[in-house]
Amino acid sequence: MNILILRSSFQSDDFVRTEYAELLGLLKDKCNAEITIIGDETVGTRCATSLQDVDYVMVATGGVENLFKTLFDDRTRHATSQQKFTLIADGRNNSLAASLEILSYLSENGMEGRILHGTNDEIINDIVGTRRATSQYLQLFSGTRIGVFGNPSDWLIASGIDYDYLRKHFGIETAFIDLQRLIDGVGTTAQTDILAADKTYSAIKMICQKEHLDAMTIRCFDIVKACNTTSCLALAKLNDEGIVAGCEGDMQTLMTMLLAKKLCNEPAFMANPSILTDKTSMFAHCTVPLSMCYKKNMRTHFESGIGVAVQGDLPLTDYTILKWGGRKLDKFFVTEAKAIKNEYSNHFCRTQITFDINLKPYLLNHPIGNHHVIIKGRHEAEIRRFFTSFLAFRRP
Repeated sequence: MNILILRSSFQSDDFVRTEYAELLGLLKDKCNAEITIIGDETVGTRCATSLQDVDYVMVATGGVENLFKTLFDDRTRHATSQQKFTLIADGRNNSLAASLEILSYLSENGMEGRILHGTNDEIINDIVGTRRATSQYLQLFSGTRIGVFGNPSDWLIASGIDYDYLRKHFGIETAFIDLQRLIDGVGTTAQTDILAADKTYSAIKMICQKEHLDAMTIRCFDIVKACNTTSCLALAKLNDEGIVAGCEGDMQTLMTMLLAKKLCNEPAFMANPSILTDKTSMFAHCTVPLSMCYKKNMRTHFESGIGVAVQGDLPLTDYTILKWGGRKLDKFFVTEAKAIKNEYSNHFCRTQITFDINLKPYLLNHPIGNHHVIIKGRHEAEIRRFFTSFLAFRRP
């Protein structure tokens, strides 16, 4: 773990070592920390990317705000992705005041951060506990194997993911499946809608079993064109059987669904925001886990009018709406809401549900892609703990 300590030019490195001797000793002993101290007069000797590999920034004195800004500005010119900053300030020597100014600066520049403030024991316990939780969270996905059936749909221009990052940071392996393999399994001869949907389910499940997949996503519209059917019913059934299944090749949303399953043990409804008002938000999509619905109807595919799958009515109860996004999964959104209506309209995808929440400020200004994930129950606190812990220690 790397800790960068900032001090003003009115103080020396020796002052910091003496003033914070107990805390620095605990950081080394309990957290295996490597510590670097810099001031205004020494910043020129630091490389421009000195904030890139830092886990914590300890503010030792006041008057270091411009020092942080210099390092931050240099870092942003070289950074490949965002990083959440955690500032340490016990309050002595105007350290908390300086940290508050720095945190405000980060917020104004669209960055997340927090201040770790308290006694030495409280600071150490927070660091140790957070790192332990992060390690446990990362183990959630270890050994997971995801199948990508074809490329993401052409309209998903902001939903890609760094597959190498998934492997290195989560232990997730990705298998790329040629869609022709599935098309051959379904067949292209004329058949009833029910038979075609069932054959699609069987073909996808067989590939999942042969490839030992825990999750999968599919470029579904190519199946519509080639086989005159959809994979909607197949994905609904697979989600209920424990294989996390998403559509349109959207890997960011699939990772969100996988998180919901691993962390909350809930199947997920992957949906499009469709109608937003100042009081409500309606979501809709073409496939939904059957276990989430209390009532089911068979309907054709919304866009193409081809095939058959389930349109489900979801209970009017509490839900959590979330999204984990960014090519390196460095963004998130999560909130809770109550479902108030699930009426059907032929102007939207099959399954539709309306919540008593205004998501316009988020979705119309800074959304994380199009698809969002909906799960039953109130899980915001648990999911937010995961995101906060994970993003606090992620590296570019």
